[in-house]
Amino acid sequence: MSLPSSPPLLPEQDLPTLPTFAPIASASNAGLRALNRKRQLSDYGSPSSDPPLFSDTTSDGGDASHYEEQPRRKRLVRGPWWNVGKGRGQSLRRSMAKTERLRNGDSGVWMGSDESEASSDCLISSQQRMQELAMQDMADEEMSSDETLPNAEALAARLVHGCVDKGKEVVDLSDRGLIHLSNATLAPLHQLIRPSFVGVTHPPSEDEFSPLTPSIQLFLSRNQLTALPLELFNLTNISVLSLRNNDLQHLSPAIARLNKLKELNIAGNNISYLPWELLELLDRRGKHRQITVRPNPLIEPCDLSGPSPLPKANFTRVMQTEELARCTDTRDTVNNLRCKYVAEQGTLSMRGELELRLKLGRMLRIQYLQEASKAGRELKLCREELIYLASSAVQYFRGDGTPLRRTGSQHAGGEEFAACLDPTATAPSGSGSASTAPSLFELALHSLQTNFNLQDFLPKMSTFPGISSSLASAIRLAAANTHGLGNETCSTCGKHFIIARAEWMEYWFHGWSSQRELTSEAVLPFLRRVCSWGCARPSEAGEFRC
Repeated sequence: MSLPSSPPLLPEQDLPTLPTFAPIASASNAGLRALNRKRQLSDYGSPSSDPPLFSDTTSDGGDASHYEEQPRRKRLVRGPWWNVGKGRGQSLRRSMAKTERLRNGDSGVWMGSDESEASSDCLISSQQRMQELAMQDMADEEMSSDETLPNAEALAARLVHGCVDKGKEVVDLSDRGLIHLSNATLAPLHQLIRPSFVGVTHPPSEDEFSPLTPSIQLFLSRNQLTALPLELFNLTNISVLSLRNNDLQHLSPAIARLNKLKELNIAGNNISYLPWELLELLDRRGKHRQITVRPNPLIEPCDLSGPSPLPKANFTRVMQTEELARCTDTRDTVNNLRCKYVAEQGTLSMRGELELRLKLGRMLRIQYLQEASKAGRELKLCREELIYLASSAVQYFRGDGTPLRRTGSQHAGGEEFAACLDPTATAPSGSGSASTAPSLFELALHSLQTNFNLQDFLPKMSTFPGISSSLASAIRLAAANTHGLGNETCSTCGKHFIIARAEWMEYWFHGWSSQRELTSEAVLPFLRRVCSWGCARPSEAGEFRC
């Protein structure tokens, strides 16, 4: 019996089918299909290890379930990988920036090949380069934006903040069109620190902290400033201050607070007189200071044009050392010269009197130096001389600040401050024995400064009809005491006051010892203000500063 060559056929019947399940979410299907997809062998032919970039959507915008019917196409990407998704109008530096404008060189993805051996130094240098590009891009955007151009003071404030951030000691605000400069603009300079430890890996010791104190050089030249902010005089670390070519009418007495000044330039303004405190800066006392005052329309004691009225042979020549030793009383010697001139030439003019006083001051200065040298005292000399010449008539004021007696025209004319031989001739009776104690009105103003905010009271002061003009002016002076710099210092006793009781102008020679004749460039006017009538004591003829 022959066996069949194949198993017998089964009867035709329906085969059992697998149970059906609910479809999974399209996103999961896409993920499963992405995992099950095999990369073609031809894809590994590329020499680079960078993974290819694909688009998230299909070319026809269809569902991922039709992937088998319509394969997803690759989108051609031109340019570097970090520029994907950026607009064509954006630059490379913008595309590398983060949204918060703070650039980070490490993006968190390293796309180098497997054979690369980049060191950490390369990474750090690339991060620094990216930060520099980012900061330059930000600066270009701010400066090129025409819609958000800042005003002059806002630009100045930004420059000040930039100097503080970088530790730059040179703050150049010259030629910025500044009309006003507020205290808030200069206040950040208090946080300026000199970057003396760049590249040092260890923290500085306590002995090394002194170089961190900055030496600020502030340049405010070629602007239209009419007043200076009081915060400027709180910056005691200023060594160079340039205020030339502005519209300043006067210089604040608070300039004396800048005791570290090495260079001051106030030329090219409308200053007619100098504060008494500037004389202390001119008196160098061994410190090198360069102070430029002219050109300015400074008041003159008298007409100093033309040649000297004194003959050079006997009056203006420099006396030798042996001649000075024979002068028992230098003042008597100069007085004899004065009497001799009057007998020979007639009345001595004011300019001739000033030149005789200049000779007196030089003789007294030389004798003082000789005595100090013999005694072995150490002296700090400056090459330029400071010799008192003359004063204007003292003008006295009442307790509320109103003038007691006028001696001439206003300050603008200069005649009120003309030099005279007897400055205290117009003094009121009893002024010589007057007390230097402050008046009750002065004490009341000090109490207002301490207990009330006068700046808030000034706008409401006009609503009070009983306030006199003198009282309103005194309250304004008291309100000007901002940051403790508004009150002036008495030039005689050193006390602080609000209402000056007397003032006068003193003229000092500031020049070289080789200069025989007086010129307008060598005479400087200094305004002195005192707290009481008893302090109204002008300098004595022949006074000098070493």
